[in-house]
Amino acid sequence: MIYAMEVKKLYEYNELKSIDNKYQISDKEIPINLIEDFLRFYNLGLQDLSYLKKFSKNLQEEKRFKKLNKAKFYSLTKKESQIFELVVLGKSTKEIATQLFIEPTTVSTHRKNIKQKLELESIFDLYKYANAFNVLDKI
Repeated sequence: MIYAMEVKKLYEYNELKSIDNKYQISDKEIPINLIEDFLRFYNLGLQDLSYLKKFSKNLQEEKRFKKLNKAKFYSLTKKESQIFELVVLGKSTKEIATQLFIEPTTVSTHRKNIKQKLELESIFDLYKYANAFNVLDKI
């Protein structure tokens, strides 16, 4: 956990200088061995810090999206959640109906309700929810 906090500090600053076995970032110092241990543990080098910055921004965006949309996602009924998962897997309405032993029109209704509840505008939005709420990990 301490390492993650230090990477966050690195992310917040643009310039990193090595001075007397410490990394100098603006007016703060971080022991060089702490940074090196973190990078070594994850098999990374100093050249990877820009990648970590981008990765950190993506994580922050995913966390923000999940926080803003948690209530919407958890408002799905059990059946809607099942259908959501199957849609994410690329199943057609007919395939979902056959698998769940329901009518295709019922699947279409559930899909419409999912779209309304989650305010989906595109397939990209659907996968954004699937990623944020680890739907594919559950399948």
